Amino acid sequence: MDILNYLHSISITLTLDNVIVAVGLIIFILILIYLIYKLFKCFFTKRFKVVDMNISIANIGNISIERNKDISRIAHKAWVEIMTRKVGLLFEEDKDVIVEVYNSWYSLFGIIRDLLKEIEPKKKDEDLEKLENVLVKTLNYGLRPHLTKWQAKYRRWYNQEIEKETNKELSPQKIQRKYKKYDELIGDLKETNKQMVQFAEELKKLFKN
Repeated sequence: MDILNYLHSISITLTLDNVIVAVGLIIFILILIYLIYKLFKCFFTKRFKVVDMNISIANIGNISIERNKDISRIAHKAWVEIMTRKVGLLFEEDKDVIVEVYNSWYSLFGIIRDLLKEIEPKKKDEDLEKLENVLVKTLNYGLRPHLTKWQAKYRRWYNQEIEKETNKELSPQKIQRKYKKYDELIGDLKETNKQMVQFAEELKKLFKN
């Protein structure tokens, strides 16, 4: 009988110990999960913050995009392409040539188009689609209207003017001032140019800390 009682007491002790160990293990796991959650939240809050942008070109207006690795990469490439071309610099009448500006603007279409092709459809999320739409609208409703209105007829006029003997000694800047609607063209060009410079500054928010 003594042996049976002893074995029974051992069984009870082991059971209580197991309960204590199990409770302790559960508490430890819960604390660990909480710490991992806090670290995870802290990391992504720092790395992937929501950026508020105000874009004047194409009447895009206020837009919020949550920055991530892909968005920062695309935004940085777009920013570099804009800022290394005349489209990213304010027009200077005494220095810049309108035809060269148009060449720069037109080439940007192809560059941004190729950049958008880099976005893998399977990787698209809501914020990446927002950036994609912003870039498309910037080209189609920001740059294209000016080019559609002015480029073809101005180029035709300019190409004829530079061949005239009376203009042989004149600089391109002086020749372009002879255009009948020069002031109207330049006013529209400068406004579009200014909006593109502002757009580039907003893009910078997506990859700068």
